[in-house]
Amino acid sequence: MKKSKRRTANTSMKKSKRRTANTFGMMLIFGIAIVAIYFRLSTSTKPIIEKSSSNKTELELLLTKDFEEDYPSSPREVIKLYTRIIKYFYNENLTDEQVNQLAKQICNLYDEELLANNSYEDYLLELKVEITEYKSAKRNVMNEIIEDSNNVKYWTKDDREYASLTAGYTIKEKDSYSKLYEDFILRKDEQGSWKILGWKASEKTSAE
Repeated sequence: MKKSKRRTANTSMKKSKRRTANTFGMMLIFGIAIVAIYFRLSTSTKPIIEKSSSNKTELELLLTKDFEEDYPSSPREVIKLYTRIIKYFYNENLTDEQVNQLAKQICNLYDEELLANNSYEDYLLELKVEITEYKSAKRNVMNEIIEDSNNVKYWTKDDREYASLTAGYTIKEKDSYSKLYEDFILRKDEQGSWKILGWKASEKTSAE
């Protein structure tokens, strides 16, 4: 009887081990299947997302931007876009045609009075001279700090709305670095868009 019980106990243990092994094997296969499905989904969807987000280069985005449909909504956003364009002027090796196209694009950010006081031909000539000077001096606009929206100053004069803010730029020239701060004045046009009326060197030492 004792031997019979031992055999029964051993048989039960063996069956239990087989069930545990089978259960573990099924869980392992199930886990591998989930990992395989996740990997396939992640690798199949990731390129689609990357492709859609990087469909155009930064230069292409700037050259093809539709200002009528997608104009910057605030003075700060106007200066941010202005900065993106000037960094391309001074930091990249553009063709004459690309410079011309970008110059036309940046003019969409300028107030009508600023454009009236400076012909496009004169502006383009001065711009190309500046670009040449930057290249010769091995000078680049490295990064920028644009004053926070909460610090933008607004006022009204002669029924026109104005705004002012400061932007700071880090300039690299060969192996040295310097800071340049500029005060911008913007004016809202008849369509309600903020346009750059002018700018000058700032006496501030911070744009935060």
